Amino acid sequence: MTIDKSNKYDRQLRLWASTGQSNLELSHICLINGTTTGSEILKNLILPGIGNFTIIDDKEITTNDLAGNFFLTNDNIGQLRASALCESLMELNEDSKGHAITDSLDEIDDSVWDRFNVVVVSDYIDPEFLDTLKTKLFKKEIPLFIVNTVGFYGTINLIINEITVIETHTSQLFDLRIDQPWQELSELSDSYQLDSLDDSDHAHVPYVIILMQALRSWSDSHNGPPTTMTEKRQFKKFVQDQSRNFTFETNFNEAVSSVFRAYQKTQVPSMVKSLMNNDKISDKNLNNETPFFWILIRALKSFVELYGNLPLPGTLPDMASDTNNYITLQNLYRDKAAKDKELFIEEVKRVLTIIGRLDGLTALEIELINIFCKNSHSIHVTSGSSQMTSKSLLEQMLSNKSNDYDNEEYNHLAIYFGIMTFNHFIKQNNHVPEESDYDNFIKLFSEVFECHPDLPLSALKTFKEIVCHSSSHYHNISSLMGGIASQEVLKIATSQYVPLDNLYVFDGIRSQSDKYKI
Repeated sequence: MTIDKSNKYDRQLRLWASTGQSNLELSHICLINGTTTGSEILKNLILPGIGNFTIIDDKEITTNDLAGNFFLTNDNIGQLRASALCESLMELNEDSKGHAITDSLDEIDDSVWDRFNVVVVSDYIDPEFLDTLKTKLFKKEIPLFIVNTVGFYGTINLIINEITVIETHTSQLFDLRIDQPWQELSELSDSYQLDSLDDSDHAHVPYVIILMQALRSWSDSHNGPPTTMTEKRQFKKFVQDQSRNFTFETNFNEAVSSVFRAYQKTQVPSMVKSLMNNDKISDKNLNNETPFFWILIRALKSFVELYGNLPLPGTLPDMASDTNNYITLQNLYRDKAAKDKELFIEEVKRVLTIIGRLDGLTALEIELINIFCKNSHSIHVTSGSSQMTSKSLLEQMLSNKSNDYDNEEYNHLAIYFGIMTFNHFIKQNNHVPEESDYDNFIKLFSEVFECHPDLPLSALKTFKEIVCHSSSHYHNISSLMGGIASQEVLKIATSQYVPLDNLYVFDGIRSQSDKYKI
């Protein structure tokens, strides 16, 4: 990256570093429908530097489009919406290249979808075409976001068959191996004779060493590390008593405040264990089509079987110490991490040999391995669905019954089912529902989802709100939903942070939201 780009994208580089930014710049995002919400989504992707974006929309701009879309003006009326929006949005960032497709969705060749890393549908498209598109993209393993806003309500679906994330940024739990030090770390700890140090040196011993020596001493006299709450409180007092002047010895203050790290057991997290037992990495299922992520998981399983633990990340927290002590300790962790990485690479190569790949690792794969070794304790995998609803989700919505209209719990799932009914109503009647269509709206809901029209009052109240406020142009809702949706797209594009799994519902009337798994 150039210096100019580093300055330009400084804030986001702090979030996802150069690897995330590179992934973003290589991404191509497709937006179907240049609506107000869709424009807000693209705006939030173009500003941080998405590489390419394409708008698919065959509609002409009308005065209705100007109601909430800040990227269109009176001069655009009568123009094709995709072209006008593309031209306007490209002014936000010269690094992002925009493209417009003004054909109808039925006329687009299937091969077009292969260009995109993510496809976003904004508001209404034909429900039958949406079903077809979902099936196509699910098979192609291209993530599909479906974003809808109606009145003060909004929903987001993520349709994807599998999500794998290495850099989840979920925690900052440093792997210090205080309870299971390797040989060099044990030798360093043994080299500190705390009782013989002068006061200055005693106040600059890194707290990792303090905790290691305290844990070993405690374990020798108590037949093991502290396990109960009583023992942990006693151990904390034991660490504090090693200080000569607890008020002024910052390193011992840090040791006491971080005492949990001493009895934090070094082990493979349950989530990682479950991945290492996944049938995808069995020898019978490994082949040249296996994603590189699962190759890494197979190598990780072998590494743990051979060496007992995950690769050491090699990062240290800041701590009170003099420069020499801290750098010595830091180098020790870095050297161990580097050795573990080399051993892990050997396991990766062995797995690649098993599947018949003999061309060696690419530079990109080596970089991915480096990231994987630093984050193997917090990797995330989830399986998605190509469905937009389920029997259990519908039953959950219908079971929200209350006889008290004023004090009932508001039904977030009714928002979701109401918006899907809203789109089916447009398909059937060629116009958005109005207040006079309320009874027909309820009937259509019952037909589409094959259920009895005897609905809970919370659902009836929600459906009433939808037909009374049947606009998709409320800019405050479009802006907020555009921000949330773009954030989820960025997670997919950068391959960092844990994305939505897999339904989000927003109630703008009460400023409440909820997530559901389909």
